[in-house]
Amino acid sequence: MPLKTPFSGTNKSDTNPKGKAAPPSGHARGKSGTPSAKGKDGGKSAAPKKGKSAPAASRPPQPASPTWWESLSPERKLDVVGAAMAMIGLLLGLVLFSAERSAITRGMVLGLSQTFGWGIYALLIIMIVMGVWLILRRIEKLPPLSLERATGIILFFLWLLAAMHFIVAPPELAAQAALDGAGGGYIGSFFETILFNSFGILGSIVLLSAWLVITVIMIFDVSIEDLFQWVGPVVAKLREWIATSRARAKEPSEPEHPVASNGFTPLKRPEPVIPAGAVAPVTTVRPPEAVIHWKLPDVKEILDTGSAPSVNEEFMEQRSRLIQETLASFGAPVQVVEINRGPTITQFGVEPLYVETRSGRMKVRVNKIASLADDLALALAAPRIRIQAPVPGHSYVGIEVPNEEMTLVALREIIESEPFQRNKNPLKFALGKDVTGNPITSSIENMPHLLIAGTTGSGKSVCVNAILTCFLLHNTPDDLRLILVDPKRVELTGYNGIPHLLSPVVVEIDRVIGALQWMTREMDKRYHMFAQVGARNINDYNARTKLQGGKKIPVLVIVIDELADLMMIAPGETEQTITRLAQLARATGIHMILATQRPSVDVVTGLIKANFPARIAFAVASNTDSRVILDQPGAERLLGRGDMLFQAPDAPSAARLQGVFVSDHEIQRLVEFWRTQAGGTSSYAVPGAPVDLPRSDNVLLKQTAMFEDMTPADTGGDPLLPEAIDLVRKEGRASVSMLQRRMRIGYTRAARIVDMMEDKGIVGPPEGTTQMRQVLDYGPTRPPKDDGA
Repeated sequence: MPLKTPFSGTNKSDTNPKGKAAPPSGHARGKSGTPSAKGKDGGKSAAPKKGKSAPAASRPPQPASPTWWESLSPERKLDVVGAAMAMIGLLLGLVLFSAERSAITRGMVLGLSQTFGWGIYALLIIMIVMGVWLILRRIEKLPPLSLERATGIILFFLWLLAAMHFIVAPPELAAQAALDGAGGGYIGSFFETILFNSFGILGSIVLLSAWLVITVIMIFDVSIEDLFQWVGPVVAKLREWIATSRARAKEPSEPEHPVASNGFTPLKRPEPVIPAGAVAPVTTVRPPEAVIHWKLPDVKEILDTGSAPSVNEEFMEQRSRLIQETLASFGAPVQVVEINRGPTITQFGVEPLYVETRSGRMKVRVNKIASLADDLALALAAPRIRIQAPVPGHSYVGIEVPNEEMTLVALREIIESEPFQRNKNPLKFALGKDVTGNPITSSIENMPHLLIAGTTGSGKSVCVNAILTCFLLHNTPDDLRLILVDPKRVELTGYNGIPHLLSPVVVEIDRVIGALQWMTREMDKRYHMFAQVGARNINDYNARTKLQGGKKIPVLVIVIDELADLMMIAPGETEQTITRLAQLARATGIHMILATQRPSVDVVTGLIKANFPARIAFAVASNTDSRVILDQPGAERLLGRGDMLFQAPDAPSAARLQGVFVSDHEIQRLVEFWRTQAGGTSSYAVPGAPVDLPRSDNVLLKQTAMFEDMTPADTGGDPLLPEAIDLVRKEGRASVSMLQRRMRIGYTRAARIVDMMEDKGIVGPPEGTTQMRQVLDYGPTRPPKDDGA
């Protein structure tokens, strides 16, 4: 089929799908104006002459190119509008305040003055403020410049013009004042004339007042109730003052020298003297809490400096050649394309090469390289080798080989690095360095909870201490409060006495449930506080209370150093409370850090893992433990002593890091710094102070007894006994298994409830081997009808 071009004449390709001839065009006609006939040279005769353009009807439609403004995104358009408004406002200010003006600027100022009057100065301020507001709209601390606020600002500007003109000129001289550039100009004169002619002086004042209230509500996004909440206290104070004044006016004035009926002037009796033996009633007045202006510690005075690592380039090249030779000998030729040396390991990036096969050249498969980890470890004489296939974001496979000597990563080195200083979040903390030696930091607010697991001696407690040290270096007790749980009694007890603690370090496992229950109640209390002021989270609430002069609420962080002990004592309540906190507590500023040395499925359950997307895995014993904590293998090949895999909530895979190290004397210096500042003002400032678990309204929290520990003497009978009696009377039968299913309780408790009912004569003994019991006492309930009746 011949190819149709824009320059082709009337041929077969010029017909439409129905077979009809295409409409004639000027270039396709001959001298007589008729279409050219078909023939052998029909295509040649129909072709246009050289130098002439194709017919307009046969040209393909050209898409209209978008303009510069249409090609911009909505965000970029707002930036352009904001910059233009700010620039126009600045230029207007320069023109207004300049000593000399040209004819153009003089005419422009005259026109603006007659239009807006004195409001021209308000106009330039509003344009500059709104322009800068649009440019800086992404800053979270600034309120958003919504359409409602912008409309309110415009309405306020118009109200200002009308109000100024009402003040400056009476209605009969409004036009002359506008001509002179006074008051609100022509716009103010227009509003004054309309309002005065329609509603008079009093009506205009009322309308202007309502206009002002509407603009304030739109600009500040407040309700009328919040706007006039000061009226109630002022009226109450005024009534109190009037009542006091009337009472004083009604009191009769006493004469200077009162005279008794017998003509003598009475003398004033002295005040009675209380003898020394008498005991006067004592009124205990609680002294006001001392206000402490907290000062953050200096990092250079608290932390020690680190040492620079030594690099042996020749040794690295030798290992690189050995990796290539070993893999080539096993039929997997590779090429080392990148070497990244970290504090603990060196990552060799290898790119698979091609091998000759019967079907041609094929690239080496990635899983074949990954399966040769043990052979590489043997060739390199390395204790453990981890292969990351492939490295995320790169086109090579990472072979991580331990260094000949480990380099200590000091906490001060990470804190003074640029990534850590660039992070302005107060809840930031240092994690360590990655395989390339770059500092890695994170924030508990973005996680919002953290799960740490690893065997004994792998660096788990050092990581927890490093996180707490970062918190204490950048947060005062007004911003952060801590609850520390340390069943081992040796890891976190050194923090006793710092003012950040809500209670001394909890070392008794049976009291941890009370702490978690208190955190749950505190979370619900904060949500009620947020609902009262219309805040969405703790940052919004603190910003609102700061504007009202109130006291902000601090962030709460609970650290549990060993989760396994807690799960063994009360697994149900622990899992339920932790899961509820993890799901709901983020907005209230409550965060959790859980650590365990036994990452098994009965400790780190699926429900807990689902709510802890941020995880840190240190060296574990087996591949199964690694899959429990990270959902993938790899942690079993870690080296220990701070070597870890960090799974960020927004990262596709875990990153290998060397954790930071903080020594005991560094922690001691930091603790002493805060203890010295607290002095004796805090009830938790003295180590070993007799303070129990966290308090809520000064009420001690106590863990409730488990169901298995309850006795009839303590509870007056099982709380579920009445419900169980109603159930068996309704069913007409009783058994332990039925109570287990219907009431969702354990076997021990169900059996005890059945024994109680048997002692009360409600059910009889078990019948045969079925353990079914007959109901003897139906009480006010009628026996159920027999189905066969």
